[in-house]
Order: sequence, then structure tokens, then C-alpha cells
Amino acid sequence: MIAFDKTKAIANHGDITRLSKLFRKLEEGEKATICFLGGSITQGSLSSMPTTCYAYKTYEWFKETFKEADITYVNAGIGGTTSAFGAARCDRDVLAHNPDLVLVEFSVNDECNEYFYESYEGLIRKLLYSDVRPAVASLFNFFYQDGKTAERIHSKVARYYGIPAASMHGAIYEDILSGKIDDIQTLSPDGLHPNDTGHDLLSRVLANLFGSLYEEYKGKRDELLAGDGREKELPPLTVNSFESAKRIDGRVFEPELKGFVKDTSVQKDVTDCFKNGWLGSKQNDKIVFEFDGENECTGIAIQYDKTMKRPAPIASATVDGNEAEKTIIDAAFDETWGDLLDIKQLFLHGDKGPHKLEIEVIDDKNGKAVPFNLVSVIITK
Repeated sequence: MIAFDKTKAIANHGDITRLSKLFRKLEEGEKATICFLGGSITQGSLSSMPTTCYAYKTYEWFKETFKEADITYVNAGIGGTTSAFGAARCDRDVLAHNPDLVLVEFSVNDECNEYFYESYEGLIRKLLYSDVRPAVASLFNFFYQDGKTAERIHSKVARYYGIPAASMHGAIYEDILSGKIDDIQTLSPDGLHPNDTGHDLLSRVLANLFGSLYEEYKGKRDELLAGDGREKELPPLTVNSFESAKRIDGRVFEPELKGFVKDTSVQKDVTDCFKNGWLGSKQNDKIVFEFDGENECTGIAIQYDKTMKRPAPIASATVDGNEAEKTIIDAAFDETWGDLLDIKQLFLHGDKGPHKLEIEVIDDKNGKAVPFNLVSVIITK
């Protein structure tokens, strides 16, 4: 069993006020829901089965620690996705389950820049200040080969909002650099996605965090539970567009179809993520969105299937008829691990008001291309 630095593995201790409510419910054998929101690692990539994924093993830690409780497990991990998409989908994929705890993991898919600093804050705020008011915790993963991670910006958000956070970088990176862990393939065949041993380590790092927080709770249970429950909503650190992020797909919106057709295939589960959008198969097929009224916005992004299939189509996106700033979208994906649910931000922090979006297939590879799959549009307000 691979050891880790238990002190450095806790990136932020945080405020346990909300967790204390969960711990009380679990101690008293009540029902509780724990949800995991993240990318491919949360989904369970390279674990041998769903039950060896870190998320499920963390759920098992809670079940073992609170044997009388009735705990529901929700895994909302989708490979290749970021906190920008997390903010847009958490209403349906997470909050709809009325979770008591949400564990957020996006530190290897988010880049360490201002865009994802803002999107991560928006996601955290959307969870914290929703009507559900769950406890929120963070997991910071990293690339084992070079230490790359968005932990620096994510931890700023965690510290500001009092979010407990576990750090894999803090847990083991010094041991990788020193050679104490001499072969990262014992944890991950590709230097990122954990195998079963790596997922087990992740779950133990999280058990270290939650176990420490539970010990604190037990030490001052009466004080924590005697609080009046009122919380001060903090002002945002960023422009905070993503707290209002809204996902527009075929389930909630009817655009004008000029050749595109609605995808009516049935979505099996949250990982079956290329469904519910619109398909454009031929040159000049077009789809038009008019965002007005409750959908007036300050930003628009499109989400589409960036595919390994060949030949792949090319489309264009035009906002408010501005042909000079038309965005070209090549749907070809050059990786081999699968299709990517990609997001192209067309504009952000614009003037709030009605906006028109037109997407057109401009190259169907002489009629041989696979359809352009517009999975959704994400608006920010």
C-alpha cells in the first residue's frame, strides 16, 4: 500500500458547518446523498470496474463509518469536461438529486488561468447558494509526470469559501520527485488516470480529509449543531458569469431548424453525453437560436462532438449577424481515446441583452462527413 503525506494531503481544512449537518444525519441513521462531480477520473477511467473507482470507494468509506445510515451514491463524472460545463449542468446532474455533500474534481481538465478561475468559482457558488445548500468539498488531482494542475486557482476559491479540499499533489508529488515512488505506472498507466491502486490511494486521501473533519465535529458537536443555520453569502472573487450558466439543449429549447434535425435518441445515463442536441448533415444546413427574454445573456458558448470519426465536418458560428467575427469549428479530434465533448466560447462578459446565434455546416467533405453534432449551447448572464 502506497503511503502519503497526511498533512499535506489536506489542502484546506475549511468550514465544517454544513458537513456537521451531514455527520449528524449519518450518525442518526437517516438518509443522505453524496454526489461526485468531475471529469474522467471521477467517472472512473482506468478503474477495472465501477466499484473500484475512487468515488465509489469514498462512498464505501462513508458507509463503513456510518453503518446505520442510508446513503445514496451519485456519480456525475463525465470524461474530458471542465468546471465551465460543470457549472452549466450541475442543476440537472447534481442538484436535482438533493445532495447532502458534493465532491468537486476538475483540477486536471481546467487550465490554470483566469477563465477557469471564474468558471470554478461560478460552479462552487452555484452549489453553495442553491436552494439545496449542500456541503461542498474539493479534490485536486494532478499530472503525475510533471505536476501540472489547476490547484493554485481552485485552492484560492476553496480557501475563500471555506471549502474543505484534498490535494493529491500535496499527498505524493514530493515522493515522486524524490524517487520514493519510483514508478508512477504503479498508480497510473498514462501518468494521469489512476488504475485500481491509484483510485484506492485517491479514496484514502479523501478518507484522510473526511476522517479529520469528522474528528473535529465529534470534538465540538454540540457547539456546531447549536448554530442558527444562517450563513453570510460572500461577494464573488471574479466577474462571476458562470454562477448563472444555463445549458440549452433539445429538452428545453426549440431553435429554428434550417436543415439541422433534433437528436431524439435516448440518453442512457450521465456519461452518454452526446445526446439531446441537433445534427447537421449537409453543406449549408443551419440552426438559429434567438436568446431573448429570460435567456438574455452576456456570453454564449457552443458544445459539440469533437469526433475521431472521419471525415469530420466543419461548421461556422455567427453571433448577431457579425460575419467579420465568424468562428470556424473543425469537428475533427486528433486523439485516439474517444470523442471529446468540446466547448467553444464565442463571447463572454458582453453586453446583456438579446442575442442571435447561427450555426451552419460549411464543409461536409463532399457529402461524406459524419453529421455535425451540436450537443448544446451554454449561455451566461
